[in-house]
Amino acid sequence: MNDRQRLFPSALGTPAALPERINMAVFASGTGTNFRALCEAARSGDLGCAEPMLLICNRECGAMDIARDKGIPAYVFAPRDFDTPEAWEEKILSVVHAFEIDFIALAGYLRKVGSTLLGAFTGKIVNLHPALLPAYPGLHSIERIWNDATSDDPQLSAAARAAAGVTVHIADEHFDHGPILAQQSVPVENFASLAEFEAAVHRAEHALFPATVATFAATLKRTPPPGTPYWLKRAQENRDAAS
Repeated sequence: MNDRQRLFPSALGTPAALPERINMAVFASGTGTNFRALCEAARSGDLGCAEPMLLICNRECGAMDIARDKGIPAYVFAPRDFDTPEAWEEKILSVVHAFEIDFIALAGYLRKVGSTLLGAFTGKIVNLHPALLPAYPGLHSIERIWNDATSDDPQLSAAARAAAGVTVHIADEHFDHGPILAQQSVPVENFASLAEFEAAVHRAEHALFPATVATFAATLKRTPPPGTPYWLKRAQENRDAAS
């Protein structure tokens, strides 16, 4: 456990910890390896006060299987099923509010977050990107960096090597843009193939993202909406079903 993680010891799973828990929704579109890393960090006590409570996906994907395996509620909302982007995000927001979510972590979410979600969670949406922003925003950053770093153009190669790494930042209205929380470089020249470089970037993601989420969550305070908390509703439903 590193020094940053040691600052936020976990008491998750005990009744006394419930008021201090910071509820996190994870948005994902792919295999879900970073979602898994967040879940495992929470279970091992390395995610501080943050707790993954909900998974939102824009399509069926590997992250859904991880959520089912770990018993985390998961929903798929495909943009094509809604008349407008605003209606799509309003639906997502209604579910996020039902789970009393305090902040959102984008873990390989291949959609730009719109004004509806940004307005409801201003400064509380954390994104992970596999490059040292502001360089190489957008899709396929790992492959683009590798191709440029191994090109014959010395200037292009140097720029790509300088951009190889991982960034965690606060999402704003621009794609892969916003205040940077943490970065970690991954020297592309140390690897013999794209597959090796990609694996190294993912290892960096799995370490940096949970550590940064833990630090970020420690700055937040619970702001539950009025009414019966979701976890209490579930407890009551389970009690009624057992009686």
